[in-house]
Amino acid sequence: MTALALDGPRHLAGPVTTDDGAEIAVYAHGDPHAPVTVLLCHGWTTSARDWRPHIDALTRPRQGFPAVRAISYDQRGHGRSTRGGAVLDMALLGRDLGRVIEETVRDDSGVVVLGHSMGGMAIQQLAARQPALFGARVTAVGLVSTCLNEVAEGLTVPADRPGAAVRRLTRARQRLADGLMRSPRSARTVHRLLTGPLSHPSSAPLWRAALGAGPHTETVREGARAFRDIPAMAIAEFYAALTTHDCAGRLGALARVPVRILVGALDCVTPPAQARRLAADIPGAVLQTVPGQGHDLPYERPVLVVETVHALLREMSRSRPAELALSAAGAR
Repeated sequence: MTALALDGPRHLAGPVTTDDGAEIAVYAHGDPHAPVTVLLCHGWTTSARDWRPHIDALTRPRQGFPAVRAISYDQRGHGRSTRGGAVLDMALLGRDLGRVIEETVRDDSGVVVLGHSMGGMAIQQLAARQPALFGARVTAVGLVSTCLNEVAEGLTVPADRPGAAVRRLTRARQRLADGLMRSPRSARTVHRLLTGPLSHPSSAPLWRAALGAGPHTETVREGARAFRDIPAMAIAEFYAALTTHDCAGRLGALARVPVRILVGALDCVTPPAQARRLAADIPGAVLQTVPGQGHDLPYERPVLVVETVHALLREMSRSRPAELALSAAGAR
């Protein structure tokens, strides 16, 4: 992540309170009057703080681009957001995203939404359930290391492994999932195994075995530290929620806006085959497969993710030239 600066404070703009009593912590950065808002949705077991390098780059003035306001938020049960009382499923996370847009983004601001993994699924759920938002409020979408459906398949079957290795790894990951969901005691045991000892490189192979190939050791450790901060049973509950995700044939609204999809070629959690299915379900979507990368694309390749947002801004400028060109001129 050293390619982008990590400085700059977070500004708490929430909480946004949901119907079931969850308090969603929302953070705003940059010019509150900017004509475009970039809204960033993090993935399972991470938090809004992981978007800091991207936010620093996106809110910095750049010639030829409109001024940008960036908003990040902690998904319910993550970071500083509370769990709420509703039964967890992916539709609920889509509704949370809609509430965040409604309460924190000005009506006259275009919104680029970008989500990683579970965050990308929340965007899809919102598009499936509130299609009128897309093209009206939401004007571009970035989907990073995510999938259309069959999440459990992606979490258990790496497509590029030989048959025997696939079967062994499938059984190991299924035992891990079963252990997380079966009881608090087994969940705590798996939690300890995955998050320590973080000071030794031997933690990296175990983390990779659970979540897929690709990340460098230090990024693996950072991911494990974030994993440690979330209660073990909450991790299990969100895993179960992920398996409810299925937006196949329901994403017609995304055809109204520019959509870019990124996936790591070595991603074993949401593998390239799933990214291709997702792209095929969204007319006009642009798919980019990144060689040598796994599931943690936003954190391993933050510059690429920021460039993807800038590409979406360029595409937006073609459909909304008057207001965005005026702002870009002011940034010169």
